[in-house]
Amino acid sequence: MGRNHVVEWKMQNEVKRRLSGIAGAFERLSGTISGFAAPWTGMEQGQLEQMFGEISMSVCSGCRECERCWEREKETSSAETKRLLAAVQEMGGMPETAEKEYLSYCTKRKELVGELQRGLLQLRQGIVWRNRINESREAVADQLTEMARIVGEFAGNLEQDGNKVWELPRSVYTKLWLKQICAKKMLLLERGDGSMELHLSARCRKGRCMTTREAAMILSYIIGQRLVPGEMSRHVIGKEYSDYVFREDANFEVVTGVARAARADSRVSGDNFSFLYPESGEVIMLLSDGMGSGEAACRESERVIELLEQFLEAGFKEEAAMRLINSMLVLRTENTMFSTMDITVLHLATGMCDFMKAGAAATFILRGDWMESISSTTLPAGMLSCVSYDTKQKKLYEGDYVIMVSDGIAESDGEHFIADALRGAENENPQQIAGAILEAAMQRENYRPKDDMTVLVAGLFRRGGN
Repeated sequence: MGRNHVVEWKMQNEVKRRLSGIAGAFERLSGTISGFAAPWTGMEQGQLEQMFGEISMSVCSGCRECERCWEREKETSSAETKRLLAAVQEMGGMPETAEKEYLSYCTKRKELVGELQRGLLQLRQGIVWRNRINESREAVADQLTEMARIVGEFAGNLEQDGNKVWELPRSVYTKLWLKQICAKKMLLLERGDGSMELHLSARCRKGRCMTTREAAMILSYIIGQRLVPGEMSRHVIGKEYSDYVFREDANFEVVTGVARAARADSRVSGDNFSFLYPESGEVIMLLSDGMGSGEAACRESERVIELLEQFLEAGFKEEAAMRLINSMLVLRTENTMFSTMDITVLHLATGMCDFMKAGAAATFILRGDWMESISSTTLPAGMLSCVSYDTKQKKLYEGDYVIMVSDGIAESDGEHFIADALRGAENENPQQIAGAILEAAMQRENYRPKDDMTVLVAGLFRRGGN
């Protein structure tokens, strides 16, 4: 190993060591914060007795019967007090019959019960705020855990996400050299979805230049896998070493369509959506339905979509992005708006399709006259500190359509409604399919929709097919 390679190897190991240390620190900090975040009920007998003691001291101090109650008949008063507080603890509040069934000996029981009710209200408010703080701590702990995972991945722990990496044999380097390409640091990456990526540093020999498309054809022949240049790579391999990415050519392509309408009494829709086309050879469909309608719901769902775009484009996994966005919504205190999160990922190399839903309406797979629904039983993001989401994976085939809808379209029997809306339709255009579904939904509502309506359609077609 040459001196430069030794220096490079030592630097890489040092970077990995430091990143692994940072990841471990994030993980430990997350565990520490999470340990502080246990939920608190507050309705404990000792705390209720303390509250009663403070209130009774204030009420009873000016009563002429105070000496009788708390000195001569102390045992009776204490027993009656414990019986009342036990009922409060069991019911979570003051019994309606408190003045009649409890404290019958007390001449100021109406005033005492009133003060107790006010004290219980303050206690419950304290419980709400303390648990809110605990939820925020848990949300921060989740974010730190996710950061630990991401930093760990950067440190070289690719295997934890289902990826596999191989170094290519020297014969590949030799074959490229014969084709006037000098290559080094060549790695073949198999992603969790089965698609392949080739990473290498390369330059051309003898002062030549070569397009990456030409290089992709050469690499495809040598490796036995159809490759195309990555979208972010340079278009030409020149005289100096540079890094390039070649990915497995997609077997499928996707055509999309969109149709939407706002609620009848609203100027803007509370639904927002997006299509992403990452370099990894996927199509990602995003849909968020803000709770309610109008501008407030639109702002909330728009923010969710923007964050999903930013996280996914930065390389976060879909599940991680959903958890981080949920944490952000939980930490917000200025309003109580919630939004659904609906993600569909189509892998163009394999035809596999991943579905992730948090409180979202059903998604449908249409294949000829057959239809399958992918439903969700979870709550929208922001309602609980720990987001719950449904995930499914399905194999798609040429000519399949994925149909994502918001609640205004699906309602209670979305599968039969969409099947009826498309019955007799012979077109294969996703935009026409989306329009037909929206038109049927508008007719159902007499063109006065009670909720925002959005339809996203993606058709999967064999690449190069008719």
